[in-house]
Amino acid sequence: MFGREVAARQTGLREFARTQVVPLYDEQATKENIIAVLERLSGAGANSLPPAIASLLLKIGAAQPEDAVILYFSGHGTAQGQRFYLVPHDLGYKGGRDVLDEASLEKLLPHCISDTELEREFRSVDAGRILLVIDACNSGQALEAEEKRRGPMNSKGLAQLAYEKGMYILAAAQGYQAALEMAQFGHGLLTYALVEKGLVETEADRDSDGEIVIREWLDYATQKVPQLREGRSKQVTQAQRQRALSVSTSSQRPRVFYRRETELKPWIISKH
Repeated sequence: MFGREVAARQTGLREFARTQVVPLYDEQATKENIIAVLERLSGAGANSLPPAIASLLLKIGAAQPEDAVILYFSGHGTAQGQRFYLVPHDLGYKGGRDVLDEASLEKLLPHCISDTELEREFRSVDAGRILLVIDACNSGQALEAEEKRRGPMNSKGLAQLAYEKGMYILAAAQGYQAALEMAQFGHGLLTYALVEKGLVETEADRDSDGEIVIREWLDYATQKVPQLREGRSKQVTQAQRQRALSVSTSSQRPRVFYRRETELKPWIISKH
């Protein structure tokens, strides 16, 4: 849904010559394949195409300064120490979540994609505009800066790279917080807020000027997700609420990062 809606709106704006979606679903969403897409965008993966997704990768090449790149991840994530990890399909672990011990974790993490690996791959992507959306638990740990929109000049990692490159990053939750998915919405709260409420219902157009720019869109999602969570909480029974509190004692709060200085030409996501 995310890919379809964003691609349709970007195509309609006609700012770019073409819009290409490279979907990696289920068994295709492996660490190797996700890294291969980023390497293709950086120009480093021209000669090494994983057979399972070679036809998809041939649709894209190295990103240029006039291009825009959006990487959207919806799945599992985990924070371990100071690091955040995307958990792909080939997670290397078949046990239950509640019995995951240190030995199992050691087997799992090498199959995951750390924030340092994301930093390394994005460093070579030369697109003029880059957005990273992570709809996963603990995803705020990928941004170690205390101030949610500005990477401190003495920090390292993905937040600092984002500051240097002018990237936009939206994480579904804080560093040690769950990112919720609710059956009534059919999606994670962040994705539902971004796409269904923000774009389809145009709620992200906060100034009612008929267009939704990137900062409006991301800021809207950070405000809407806690409201969706709170609204759902009011519908459950007291017994259900008690059980919910035993799992999570804080409302899901997304974390957004972008540089404070505004662009001369804002990135328009949608017009209506």
